[in-house]
Amino acid sequence: MRKPDNAIKQKAVIDKPISIVCVVIVGIFVALMAAKPDATLDVVNKIFDVVTSIMGVPILWFVFIGLFICLYLAFSKHGNVKLGDGKPEYSMFSYIAMMMCAALAATATYYSFVEWSFYYAEPAFSIKPLTQEAAEMSLPYAFFHWGFSVQVIFVLTAVAIAYGYHVKKVPVLRVSAICESMMGDFKYKKPLGKVIDALTILSIVGGMGVSLGLGVPIISAGIAHVMGVEANFTINLIVLLIVAVVFSVTSIIGIEKGMKKLSDLTMYLMIIIIAFIFVVGPTKFIAKEFTYSVGKMLSNYVDMSLFTDPIGNSGFPEINTIFLFTLALNYAALMGIFITKISKGRTIREVVLTCLLGISVGTWIMFGIDGGFGLHAEVTGLFSLSGAEDTQAGLFQLFGTLPLGKVILPIAFALATLGFLATSLDSASFTLAASATAKLDENGNPNSKFRLVWCAVLTLVPLVIMFTGAPFSALKTICIVLSVPFLFVIIGMLIGLFRWFKEDGN
Repeated sequence: MRKPDNAIKQKAVIDKPISIVCVVIVGIFVALMAAKPDATLDVVNKIFDVVTSIMGVPILWFVFIGLFICLYLAFSKHGNVKLGDGKPEYSMFSYIAMMMCAALAATATYYSFVEWSFYYAEPAFSIKPLTQEAAEMSLPYAFFHWGFSVQVIFVLTAVAIAYGYHVKKVPVLRVSAICESMMGDFKYKKPLGKVIDALTILSIVGGMGVSLGLGVPIISAGIAHVMGVEANFTINLIVLLIVAVVFSVTSIIGIEKGMKKLSDLTMYLMIIIIAFIFVVGPTKFIAKEFTYSVGKMLSNYVDMSLFTDPIGNSGFPEINTIFLFTLALNYAALMGIFITKISKGRTIREVVLTCLLGISVGTWIMFGIDGGFGLHAEVTGLFSLSGAEDTQAGLFQLFGTLPLGKVILPIAFALATLGFLATSLDSASFTLAASATAKLDENGNPNSKFRLVWCAVLTLVPLVIMFTGAPFSALKTICIVLSVPFLFVIIGMLIGLFRWFKEDGN
């Protein structure tokens, strides 16, 4: 019997009201930042200070306890639950590659080389700056900030959304839809769902604007370094447009043909860069420092997780740990929806361990080799990254201490950064379109043209900010403030998830 046409082809339906409202809000904020940057920055900084002072400690506890919840999900009977029918759609390498590219964006490629220098110059635990003790804690802290702790937030969000979408058959990939399904007969679930959708969209737009605001200047600095010129607005504009074209094309092509292939290529290129630095750089030092840093991080994990510095009041937890955890909350919806999309056919155990261990270990290797190279240059007096006025320019000077470091390595690094940035934005455009879609198509995708609309929004936000010279710090701060409510959203989804487990006998 021939299936009815509507059973064969189902067109995605756009939720126009939520899309228009969010685009207007983004437009107003960008306009205010461009017109009155100082006043806007002052307001959002005051809001940020209030939010972190109230929510800082609860966020630390949530992430710490969250690790144990993740381990329970992986190793209990819940770990055996399969998410959807059939075999996994992607190989394990592509699966991890897409996760890493979506999660790390361009920020990790840059911070893998330089983050240790921040903790070397301004260490935690009342350690004296620029000392051996500060150096010994610098890379372990980078491992801590980019390892388990951040992935915990992504895992908890992803498992709840994935169970709702693949097992409970919630028909759309919207955080609000998952929450509404969990709330049952709650009278005000629809209005609350709209608020959740708005927060999701605004946080992702802000977070990706920050990624572009960091990634584009890094690529521009690399180009300027190779060409022997100063980075300027023109170079930034050209780079931004190239990035926009790349992630727009991959969005149109789709995840399988677009993002999967670009993620694989980006990971291969990054592996080559990392392997090159390890082989031609201070190999013995990097191996020893990596080993020591993993051990130091694991042995101090509890202290790092719950460090609030109540006596010293150095501001370290607020500026670093709490800041990065809230930034991860900002990406929670993005990662949750995207991981759900690519996890069909896998078990909860596979999702948890791949994200928790796969991304963490991959990140440690990247930070260990890249950061170990920079730390060795610092302690041997070859080049002081911590003393550089501009760490972006200093990074390319650091490359110059290696063979092929004048031209080849900067170009490869710039291309890897572009790849990470494009794939992260590709996943963001999918998540944004899905979050503003009332009905997905028969393949579980939003409208491809609608994805292009969000590609344009993601491009225009940093473009306007760069053109006007407004500070990206205001955008970074406001998206972090918007992300804090996701702490409560995730807690609510976890409660709902375990209620579903009980109902389904899982």
